[in-house]
Amino acid sequence: SSGINAEYGVFKLALSGTKKQISNRKRFEEEYGPDGDEKPNLSKSLSYQRLFLGNNDDFFTLGIALAKNSVKLYTDFYKSDIIIASPLGLRNVIGAEGDKIRDYDFLSSIEVLTLFMGDVFLMQNWEHVLHSLQFTNLKPVKDRDIDFSRVKNWILDGLGSSYRQTLVFSSFSCPEINSVFGACENHRGSVRIQSLSQPGVLSTINTPVRQVFSRMPDRKPTQTPLEYLTTQRFESFIHSIMPRYQATDINSVVVVIPSYFDFVRVRNHFKRESSNFAQLSEYSTNKNITNVRRKFAEGAIKYILTTERFFFFKRYKLKNVHHVVFYEPPLHSECYTHYVNMLGEASGTCQHTTTLLYNKLDGTKLERIVGEKQCKLLINSAQTTHMIVSS
Repeated sequence: SSGINAEYGVFKLALSGTKKQISNRKRFEEEYGPDGDEKPNLSKSLSYQRLFLGNNDDFFTLGIALAKNSVKLYTDFYKSDIIIASPLGLRNVIGAEGDKIRDYDFLSSIEVLTLFMGDVFLMQNWEHVLHSLQFTNLKPVKDRDIDFSRVKNWILDGLGSSYRQTLVFSSFSCPEINSVFGACENHRGSVRIQSLSQPGVLSTINTPVRQVFSRMPDRKPTQTPLEYLTTQRFESFIHSIMPRYQATDINSVVVVIPSYFDFVRVRNHFKRESSNFAQLSEYSTNKNITNVRRKFAEGAIKYILTTERFFFFKRYKLKNVHHVVFYEPPLHSECYTHYVNMLGEASGTCQHTTTLLYNKLDGTKLERIVGEKQCKLLINSAQTTHMIVSS
């Protein structure tokens, strides 16, 4: 993954020309170094190649101990000055309630916490990130031969999080990442650096196609935010969006559903309606993916339901796509252009279209697609339906 590759690159740069003795260096280069025989997949986008070229393991932990004349790799966490870990790797060490073996005291004295590529964590399991943060800077449960003369008083007083520096890096802003940043308790405050405006990605669409943006009704006073974002979106999708694509002369429709929970709900609805559909998700086998892509290209399948994670990890192109429906704006704007650009490669004389369902709370995601100026129009306009045609 890009995280492992970055870890390897930074470590190699830091040690270039050093005269320090490095223990377990060969093991480190074998496990984290690039595969000399691997070649980039030129059929994929550059962003995909940068992210996935090299070691793709998302389960790793590494302790590093620093001394005056040496660097020790693969050290015990309690003897490490630096810990590098994936959310899944760290979650496995911490354990969960009810596990016989749990260990998280090593997180009690963390002074600098860095979340590198937080947007990628969202495509894995964000709960692993939240779980790890929950056990950071707690009071130690065991003393573990600690030299208390070297322990800072604010750690013993349970104020570690107030003195911890937290660095969060992400290619975009979103509520999940903002909530982590907002929960930081450093007594010196916080600083946020982000782009003032988003240009959008409409200029990267290679084919003239009608792009319809359909806004949901505003939230009713009786609805909770959760009901509005889940049930109301589902109802709007079923009753307002899908009837446009149910005519017998409409075929080859791809429905992109960012959240897997929403994906399951829509899939179950299609099953109840006995719709001619297939599904592609992050859990699909290679055999299933091949069969679905072939049947869809042949016109034997009317609908494909797919997730944003499937796009993120696979980046497959589908043939014979005539229409694309987005259940909500995807987190990654490249997901939008990826599917819309498929319309230019489809055969036939039908009018190709895309439809994106959104609401006023989707502003940050929508801005990454259409740009700041167009986003304000879509959010604030009295009209609920807008059409953009890429030139």
